[in-house]
Amino acid sequence: MRQPLHRSIVFTLAFFAMGILNAQLPTPFWTENFTAGIPAGWTSEDESNQNVLWTWCANPLLGDSDPGCSQPWDDALNGQVPFKATTAITGFAVLDSDDPGQLSISHVSQLTTAPINCTGKSQVYITFQTHIGVYSFDAETNAIVRVSTDGTNWTEYTVFPGLTTTERWSENPETPILNISATAANQSNVWIQWEWTGNYEYMWSLDDIELYDQDPTPQNDVAISAFFYPVSSYSTPVSQIASDTFQFEVNLSNKGLNPQTNLVVTAYVKEDGGSTLHTQSISIPSLDPGVSDSNFIFPVRYAPELNTGLYTVGYTLTSDSIDQRPVDNEREDNFVVNNNYFAKEDGPEQGYRPSAGGEWAVANYYRMNGGNFEVYKAAQAEFAFSTNSDEIPIGDVEAALYLFKINNDVAEDFSDFDISSILSSSTEWLGVASYEAPDTIDSYELQRVDISDLNTGLTGVVLEPGGRYLLAMGYEGASSKVFHAFNDDIFYYFPSTFIFNTDWNVNGFGGDVNALLRMYIGLLSTTDEQALPQNTLNIFPNPVHRTLQLGIEFVEPTDATITIADINGRVITFEDRYGLTKETLQYQLPQLASGTYLARIATAKGTLTKKFVVQQ
Repeated sequence: MRQPLHRSIVFTLAFFAMGILNAQLPTPFWTENFTAGIPAGWTSEDESNQNVLWTWCANPLLGDSDPGCSQPWDDALNGQVPFKATTAITGFAVLDSDDPGQLSISHVSQLTTAPINCTGKSQVYITFQTHIGVYSFDAETNAIVRVSTDGTNWTEYTVFPGLTTTERWSENPETPILNISATAANQSNVWIQWEWTGNYEYMWSLDDIELYDQDPTPQNDVAISAFFYPVSSYSTPVSQIASDTFQFEVNLSNKGLNPQTNLVVTAYVKEDGGSTLHTQSISIPSLDPGVSDSNFIFPVRYAPELNTGLYTVGYTLTSDSIDQRPVDNEREDNFVVNNNYFAKEDGPEQGYRPSAGGEWAVANYYRMNGGNFEVYKAAQAEFAFSTNSDEIPIGDVEAALYLFKINNDVAEDFSDFDISSILSSSTEWLGVASYEAPDTIDSYELQRVDISDLNTGLTGVVLEPGGRYLLAMGYEGASSKVFHAFNDDIFYYFPSTFIFNTDWNVNGFGGDVNALLRMYIGLLSTTDEQALPQNTLNIFPNPVHRTLQLGIEFVEPTDATITIADINGRVITFEDRYGLTKETLQYQLPQLASGTYLARIATAKGTLTKKFVVQQ
């Protein structure tokens, strides 16, 4: 298990729901939407006497500017939005667990209705729209609905099944449907209570409560219950993305009462700005009610050849019937193509370490392109961490960095990986670096170290085409108390981040918990040991303002790799071209600062590197 750090920065992608139900649903016999505040006769109490109480918020957009509201956690790190319940804009109930800070005793905060008359109702179902964020106490067992017919004896109902401190955030809004008939049916006095046990959590919002005398589950409600992120790394160097073949895959659920027919799931890849680069669909003849997380794999793989930039991969779902809750019919996530580094995440969000304690290591798995004419090196590693100051001052942290090559005979799923030692027999140790934190470092401040070849001591380790690598960070002694930076945004359904404690766990802390441990690559050499003729590559204009033009000339059709790099060999852009003879290639470089750069062409017969100057 992992051990989380004290309150820091958390972000989990949420897919926003409007919670609007189709008119085919039955009519509720009792409702409350908090338009006029918390109703008379309701009570808000804290059983632990910590005075953490449910309050009324007039508008989710007010946030902390209104004493009755809570901040929506809509910052870039947390990625939430203000409460999206149907009538939230006219007021809702909220419990702000974050505002009081760390408590000596956990709050047990209860919002209780006045008695509700359910006489003559042989069935009673309750549904409401809600949004919660937890940190220390999972929502599954600590954020519950309780029902009573005497105000003393209570029956508990689960609101957020499976929502732990790993997941943290519910959907916004989530719309649970609870069958409380066993307690409430045909009762003249029914009290309903929302109880939250927590300590320095986020908030729990509540609105649009409805009671029904029949099941309000939609007749038609299919969902993409999980989608599989086909990119092997959130961020991939442009020189390597073409080898990252995408496999598309989804899980579907039928949450409604009716069988669904002729379902169509479409997978797509879009570039920033919306242009669709790839799309394909699969058809499913039927999906029965109650089917949950049924897996479907798309038959066509996609091998992207992309320029640097932000991209989106996503899925949409349709069927013959009109979906009464369409919020979960579309899911998507982003990935990045960059100049020169691999990353499993888009920034630090949370710190973890093994709960068992002791010396430990974290590693990310990266794979190189199998087919181009350039040779690359692992040049630098980037990482982040934090500490509890009473365990070890952050400026005292020391760590060792390792670069391992995974042996060619190790299975793709790592099922035969030797987990017994950090220096696994399934790997070859190639690179090393040592790290000592500077005195002025802040929590989660990005740090970078050069990777040295274990045998030569020189900076940079040659990366083989098609090679598989583990970039690892090890913490020993007092530094084993470090919380390495992780990110919970993306779920990889294959090994991504590994954890070593007493042995290697190839699944780490889970598929959605990925280490901030990036690998920067660059050209192995910017000199030409086997130089091509000078007229092979000509640069114009030089100096360059925004557009670089390269004149290429070969006597016969030639396959080549074209690389634009900075003066230190860090790749800016890359392109494999086939059958080149005599032509002009153009590269738009408006993002480059003024300075000296390299243009390089590599073939099976040699290389040629020339300098050019950018003037902005």
